[in-house]
Amino acid sequence: MLEWVLAGLLCVVTYIFYTLSTSSGSQYEDNSIDAFISKESPSVKRREPRKNRYRRDYTVDGRQILVLYGTEYGFSEEVARKLFDRLSAESTQRETLWQPRLLNVKHYSHIRWSEEQLCLLLISTSGDGVPPTDAQPFYEMMMNSSCEKISHLQYAVLAMGDSNYPQFCKTGMSLDERFCELSAVRILDCQTVDMEDWTVVSDWIDRVLRLVDDIDLKVKTDYLSVNSLGESEGHSRTNPFLSTLVVKKPLTIVESNEDKVTLHCEFDITGSGLTWTSGDALGIYPQNNPGYVQLILQTLGFSGQERVDLPDQNLPGHHGGGAITSGDMLLKYLDIKRVTSDCLRLFMDHVSCPKQREKIEKLIHSEHTSELREYLSQRELSDIVEEFEIRHLPVEKFLSHLKPLQPRYYSVSSSPQIDSNTVCVMAAVVRYTLLDQCREGVTTCYIHDRLQQGDQCPVFISRNPDFRLLSNIQTPLILIGPGTGIAPFRAFLQERALLKEEDRGQTYIYFGCRHRDKDFLYREELEKWNEAAVLQLRTAFSRDQKEKIYVQDLLLEDGILIWNLVNKENAAVYVCGDAKYMAHDVHKVLLKIIADQGQRTPEDALLYLKSMETEGRYQKDVWVT
Repeated sequence: MLEWVLAGLLCVVTYIFYTLSTSSGSQYEDNSIDAFISKESPSVKRREPRKNRYRRDYTVDGRQILVLYGTEYGFSEEVARKLFDRLSAESTQRETLWQPRLLNVKHYSHIRWSEEQLCLLLISTSGDGVPPTDAQPFYEMMMNSSCEKISHLQYAVLAMGDSNYPQFCKTGMSLDERFCELSAVRILDCQTVDMEDWTVVSDWIDRVLRLVDDIDLKVKTDYLSVNSLGESEGHSRTNPFLSTLVVKKPLTIVESNEDKVTLHCEFDITGSGLTWTSGDALGIYPQNNPGYVQLILQTLGFSGQERVDLPDQNLPGHHGGGAITSGDMLLKYLDIKRVTSDCLRLFMDHVSCPKQREKIEKLIHSEHTSELREYLSQRELSDIVEEFEIRHLPVEKFLSHLKPLQPRYYSVSSSPQIDSNTVCVMAAVVRYTLLDQCREGVTTCYIHDRLQQGDQCPVFISRNPDFRLLSNIQTPLILIGPGTGIAPFRAFLQERALLKEEDRGQTYIYFGCRHRDKDFLYREELEKWNEAAVLQLRTAFSRDQKEKIYVQDLLLEDGILIWNLVNKENAAVYVCGDAKYMAHDVHKVLLKIIADQGQRTPEDALLYLKSMETEGRYQKDVWVT
């Protein structure tokens, strides 16, 4: 009897393994065990893939409208999707023949400029004047002198950027001028957007929609075939890799409220296929503070367990499919730190107190948009839902008015030549007070407070082709990176240390922090490399003496050395860190050194520095805090 039982069990096990091995990668969404269950249980249904409304094939004639976007961090794409949705909704409602198409400029080779169409270009300027990485081929193609005339094309450009950078919205404005030079017909003047100002964005979209009806476009069949687009391109911003945090340790000593916590983190990307070059950044998708999420849910009367349909676009890092709870959406996928004017309008419709409704209405319809901008910039979602008595707000409608939670970017502080499976980054933990409320940086506090060693989080590599070591390894380097600006230089130095002393050029590094004994980041490594003649270390500790000393002070002190390195030895200068203050001051000092030591006028000094930039001998990786 026992033999028969064992034989029966063996048959069942064999059947299971056979089914699993032959069903892997099948139409079932989760894993191959679904294939086995489905054969035994008719209640388990095959999940059909969700259709993406942004990928359409038009089979009837219509007027072609191309919504084209170029983005580095996702904002341009977000605005483009909003514009596309408005066009689609109005087209359906008014029974027009508009046929909008949404396309990333990285697929520019699929665009047929020969067809008559309306092109609505939404593009960001990444950092100090450069196009987003994915948009560079498109930008170079458009700027090429051999481009053909496109007089049949009508267009409007929405240029996005950050006014803290000197080259504010340069990419969008340059493309707007180039379209005009190529004889395209401009329907709206180029509109600039500063730091995700949704008031300006919404106004521009409204103006576009008012104009579209009056634009004379021929009615024709679909001019683009996009079935091949959107195929897997490996792990990226929209398809991040679930990496494991393997190391997390502090780099600073905290003894008072003025001292900052800075962390060194290492992420395991084994098997991801991700590669990087020193100078690139790691994009990290965080999670929101659960306490803030719970406060928002409770204040609005939600349980957090409401099931909501997923939006048509993918949620980065989410692979579950189907519906998702409102709590998970707020925790993992939606921005609860920044509130848009559209969200405020939604709240106005559900505020029970007339005086509160009047306050919101006054803010929204204020002639001085700066008042609304200032109000929203100082408040997070939790502040606003607590301030107003919001009632009977549909959960899906509420969630649809929130912005997607964006990744944060951290310069990679390790070279793939040392370990190609481990990406190192450093992060200064952000905590501050605003309106008498404690605030926190979304990602840095997520890493510090909640992400533990062994935990997983979605990551991807963000290319930075404009911040690279020159191919000539004998080129002298001047690296200027106070605070966390030291991160990419650690990767550079790891590579320089692998070279023989006689093969590498001299490297001078200017590092600054507050206190030698508290926040001298990577001190042991830097001092070790200094002793081994891999680099010559110059440090500025601003709070260790009565008068503050910064890296720009050291540069001015070393003016003769800097000029000789740059002018006689063709040294390359790299700057990494805060754009608004440090990088600006360093730029001024470099101009002064060139003018004083090179005996040049201020105008000639500026031209000299610009020529260095053109040659790749003056590179900046800067950000605004």
